[in-house]
Amino acid sequence: MGEELQCMEDNGEAWVEVRVLRFRVGVGNYGRLLERLVGLGYRVERSRSYTWVVARKPCSEAVSEVARVVEEVMSEEEEGRARSAECNPADTQDIANSVVNRVSGLIPSLKDVVDEVAVNLEAGNHVMLLGGPGSGKTLILDAIYEASSNPLYINMADASAAGIEDLVIEAGCFDVILLDEVDKAKNVALSPLLQLLDHGGKLRITKSGKTTVIETPWVRAVAAANPFNPRLRASNWWMPLMDRFVPIEVPQPSVDEIVAFMSKVANTEIPSWVRELIEKYIDALTLRKAEQIAKYVATSLRRGRSEDVIKARVERILQTTRAIATKIK
Repeated sequence: MGEELQCMEDNGEAWVEVRVLRFRVGVGNYGRLLERLVGLGYRVERSRSYTWVVARKPCSEAVSEVARVVEEVMSEEEEGRARSAECNPADTQDIANSVVNRVSGLIPSLKDVVDEVAVNLEAGNHVMLLGGPGSGKTLILDAIYEASSNPLYINMADASAAGIEDLVIEAGCFDVILLDEVDKAKNVALSPLLQLLDHGGKLRITKSGKTTVIETPWVRAVAAANPFNPRLRASNWWMPLMDRFVPIEVPQPSVDEIVAFMSKVANTEIPSWVRELIEKYIDALTLRKAEQIAKYVATSLRRGRSEDVIKARVERILQTTRAIATKIK
């Protein structure tokens, strides 16, 4: 177990990456795991793609302790003492508080967006986050996923109707459906989702002659799409789909926010020349790419590479990213 965990030490603190454990312990138990580690004196730090538990101790000790707590949580579940994942409505207030704290801590301008998401979920509405690449849509989905007890995440770019049905059956119980890359969806993949959204959370699935009915009447959906994707203009499903969602615009983060975001995810001060490159290539920069670059810069500096070499390499990365984005458009 311990060998699966990644840990780095910084200023006498051990940073253990734990988000990967969601799939090992299950989403419901993942929240319990974090609560128990906080009770042991760890604090939780999050970036767009990672969640760390941090404590002032060596990595070897922290990894062993986290692994021990994981085994405790899983053994409790096997013995029937762990809280089971019950099919109940999502606690939108708890989700909102958690998501606001995480997202606004990384990109402050997204606080209003998250507030609007929370109000609509509480009102019983489905929500569609609309924004260009790098605006933070997936960041919000990731935060909701981690804050929810029983979320169901689907990347619509490569989803099929049969695949979605399999995911729904496997999940069995979920309170929030998170749909990413909706603008890249195939028309045929939407059928099971429309059933869930249109019929009070009821989906009838027939496979191998056996019919299964999934009922989650309180389920809410939060989706994300790039409304500037040219293929939407030719689609015959976009407007009917949007009729089922409340649209919420996600603004592009400012240069200042991106610089601050990079410092937070890299856990170090970002050199001033990074800001110059962000301003120069802002049209091609997504939050995912910003996070990659921030970690690359931080790691390169720790290894003693010269800033001139690092800057040249980062600019080359951004040039390539822009060229790819331009070709796709």
